[in-house]
Amino acid sequence: MRWFENKIFYNWQKLKTIIESYKQNGKIIGFTNGCFDIIHKGHITYLFQAKEYCDILVVGVNTDESIRRIKGIKKPINSLEDRIIVLSAIEAVDFVTVFDEDTPENLIEYLKPDIYFKGGDYKDKVIPEMRIIEKYRITYKVLSLIPEVSTTKIIYRIIEKGGI
Repeated sequence: MRWFENKIFYNWQKLKTIIESYKQNGKIIGFTNGCFDIIHKGHITYLFQAKEYCDILVVGVNTDESIRRIKGIKKPINSLEDRIIVLSAIEAVDFVTVFDEDTPENLIEYLKPDIYFKGGDYKDKVIPEMRIIEKYRITYKVLSLIPEVSTTKIIYRIIEKGGI
Protein backbone atom coordinates (compact mmCIF):
# COMPACT_ATOMS: atom_id res chain seq x y z
CA MET A 1 0.00 0.00 0.00
CA ARG A 2 1.26 3.46 -0.85
CA TRP A 3 1.48 5.95 2.05
CA PHE A 4 -1.52 8.03 0.95
CA GLU A 5 -3.99 5.25 0.15
CA ASN A 6 -5.41 5.08 3.67
CA LYS A 7 -6.47 8.75 3.41
CA ILE A 8 -8.09 8.78 -0.05
CA PHE A 9 -11.59 7.41 -0.61
CA TYR A 10 -13.34 7.22 -3.96
CA ASN A 11 -16.04 5.14 -2.29
CA TRP A 12 -18.22 7.35 -0.09
CA GLN A 13 -19.71 4.33 1.67
CA LYS A 14 -16.35 3.19 3.04
CA LEU A 15 -15.55 6.73 4.15
CA LYS A 16 -18.93 7.10 5.86
CA THR A 17 -18.34 3.88 7.81
CA ILE A 18 -15.03 5.23 9.11
CA ILE A 19 -16.53 8.63 9.92
CA GLU A 20 -19.44 7.03 11.78
CA SER A 21 -17.01 5.10 13.99
CA TYR A 22 -15.22 8.35 14.85
CA LYS A 23 -18.57 10.02 15.63
CA GLN A 24 -19.55 7.14 17.91
CA ASN A 25 -16.34 7.82 19.82
CA GLY A 26 -17.28 11.48 20.28
CA LYS A 27 -15.05 12.94 17.59
CA ILE A 28 -16.11 16.12 15.75
CA ILE A 29 -16.13 15.67 11.97
CA GLY A 30 -15.32 18.69 9.82
CA PHE A 31 -15.80 18.93 6.07
CA THR A 32 -14.66 21.31 3.39
CA ASN A 33 -14.39 21.15 -0.35
CA GLY A 34 -12.82 22.75 -3.37
CA CYS A 35 -10.72 22.37 -6.48
CA PHE A 36 -7.34 22.70 -4.73
CA ASP A 37 -5.68 22.96 -8.12
CA ILE A 38 -2.36 24.62 -7.28
CA ILE A 39 -1.86 24.37 -3.53
CA HIS A 40 -0.69 27.66 -2.01
CA LYS A 41 -0.37 29.27 1.42
CA GLY A 42 -4.04 30.29 1.37
CA HIS A 43 -5.08 26.64 1.07
CA ILE A 44 -2.66 25.53 3.77
CA THR A 45 -3.74 28.28 6.17
CA TYR A 46 -7.40 27.48 5.52
CA LEU A 47 -7.00 23.73 6.09
CA PHE A 48 -5.07 24.21 9.33
CA GLN A 49 -7.65 26.76 10.53
CA ALA A 50 -10.44 24.26 9.81
CA LYS A 51 -8.62 21.52 11.69
CA GLU A 52 -8.59 23.72 14.82
CA TYR A 53 -12.39 23.28 15.01
CA CYS A 54 -12.64 19.53 14.46
CA ASP A 55 -10.99 16.24 15.30
CA ILE A 56 -11.28 14.75 11.81
CA LEU A 57 -11.10 16.90 8.68
CA VAL A 58 -12.52 15.50 5.43
CA VAL A 59 -11.82 17.32 2.17
CA GLY A 60 -14.08 16.83 -0.84
CA VAL A 61 -12.36 17.56 -4.15
CA ASN A 62 -14.06 18.44 -7.42
CA THR A 63 -13.29 16.06 -10.28
CA ASP A 64 -11.58 17.44 -13.37
CA GLU A 65 -14.91 17.38 -15.24
CA SER A 66 -16.65 19.27 -12.45
CA ILE A 67 -13.96 21.97 -12.49
CA ARG A 68 -14.25 22.36 -16.26
CA ARG A 69 -18.00 22.92 -15.93
CA ILE A 70 -17.47 25.53 -13.22
CA LYS A 71 -14.27 27.28 -14.28
CA GLY A 72 -13.90 26.54 -18.00
CA ILE A 73 -11.99 24.14 -20.20
CA LYS A 74 -8.52 25.49 -19.34
CA LYS A 75 -8.74 24.20 -15.79
CA PRO A 76 -7.72 22.32 -13.81
CA ILE A 77 -3.98 22.66 -14.24
CA ASN A 78 -3.25 19.56 -12.13
CA SER A 79 -5.07 16.25 -12.52
CA LEU A 80 -7.45 14.89 -9.90
CA GLU A 81 -4.93 12.24 -8.87
CA ASP A 82 -2.19 14.86 -8.39
CA ARG A 83 -4.51 17.14 -6.41
CA ILE A 84 -5.76 14.46 -4.02
CA ILE A 85 -2.29 13.04 -3.39
CA VAL A 86 -0.95 16.50 -2.51
CA LEU A 87 -3.94 17.14 -0.22
CA SER A 88 -3.52 13.79 1.49
CA ALA A 89 0.07 14.75 2.37
CA ILE A 90 -1.09 17.77 4.37
CA GLU A 91 -1.02 17.01 8.08
CA ALA A 92 -4.31 18.81 8.82
CA VAL A 93 -6.22 16.66 6.32
CA ASP A 94 -7.43 13.30 7.62
CA PHE A 95 -9.38 12.06 4.61
CA VAL A 96 -9.87 13.08 0.99
CA THR A 97 -12.75 12.11 -1.26
CA VAL A 98 -14.03 13.25 -4.64
CA PHE A 99 -17.32 14.44 -6.08
CA ASP A 100 -18.39 15.08 -9.67
CA GLU A 101 -21.27 17.49 -9.08
CA ASP A 102 -20.88 21.26 -9.24
CA THR A 103 -21.47 21.52 -5.49
CA PRO A 104 -20.81 18.96 -2.74
CA GLU A 105 -24.44 18.94 -1.58
CA ASN A 106 -24.91 15.19 -2.17
CA LEU A 107 -21.65 14.40 -0.41
CA ILE A 108 -22.49 16.61 2.57
CA GLU A 109 -25.94 15.06 2.81
CA TYR A 110 -24.43 11.58 2.70
CA LEU A 111 -21.61 12.14 5.20
CA LYS A 112 -23.45 14.57 7.51
CA PRO A 113 -20.38 16.19 9.08
CA ASP A 114 -20.67 18.18 12.30
CA ILE A 115 -19.06 21.32 10.85
CA TYR A 116 -18.86 22.62 7.28
CA PHE A 117 -16.11 25.08 6.37
CA LYS A 118 -16.00 27.63 3.56
CA GLY A 119 -13.18 29.93 2.58
CA GLY A 120 -13.16 33.65 3.31
CA ASP A 121 -14.09 34.39 -0.29
CA TYR A 122 -17.62 33.33 0.76
CA LYS A 123 -17.82 35.95 3.53
CA ASP A 124 -20.35 38.05 1.61
CA LYS A 125 -21.68 35.36 -0.75
CA VAL A 126 -24.51 32.88 -0.53
CA ILE A 127 -23.21 29.45 0.39
CA PRO A 128 -24.59 27.12 -2.32
CA GLU A 129 -24.84 24.22 0.13
CA MET A 130 -26.85 26.18 2.72
CA ARG A 131 -30.07 24.21 2.12
CA ILE A 132 -28.36 20.95 3.14
CA ILE A 133 -26.47 22.61 6.00
CA GLU A 134 -29.72 23.94 7.46
CA LYS A 135 -31.67 20.73 6.79
CA TYR A 136 -29.25 18.66 8.89
CA ARG A 137 -28.39 21.46 11.33
CA ILE A 138 -24.73 21.31 10.43
CA THR A 139 -22.62 24.06 11.96
CA TYR A 140 -20.85 26.12 9.33
CA LYS A 141 -17.92 28.45 9.59
CA VAL A 142 -16.50 30.88 7.05
CA LEU A 143 -12.76 31.02 7.67
CA SER A 144 -10.40 33.91 7.02
CA LEU A 145 -9.07 34.72 3.58
CA ILE A 146 -5.43 35.33 2.76
CA PRO A 147 -5.65 38.38 0.49
CA GLU A 148 -3.96 38.42 -2.91
CA VAL A 149 -3.39 34.65 -2.93
CA SER A 150 -5.24 32.44 -5.39
CA THR A 151 -4.56 29.82 -8.03
CA THR A 152 -5.65 32.24 -10.76
CA LYS A 153 -3.26 34.93 -9.49
CA ILE A 154 -0.40 32.41 -9.44
CA ILE A 155 -1.16 31.44 -13.05
CA TYR A 156 -1.19 35.12 -14.10
CA ARG A 157 2.15 35.73 -12.38
CA ILE A 158 3.67 32.81 -14.30
CA ILE A 159 2.30 34.19 -17.57
CA GLU A 160 3.54 37.72 -16.77
CA LYS A 161 7.01 36.39 -16.11
CA GLY A 162 7.09 34.74 -19.52
CA GLY A 163 6.26 31.24 -18.40
CA ILE A 164 9.05 28.86 -17.61
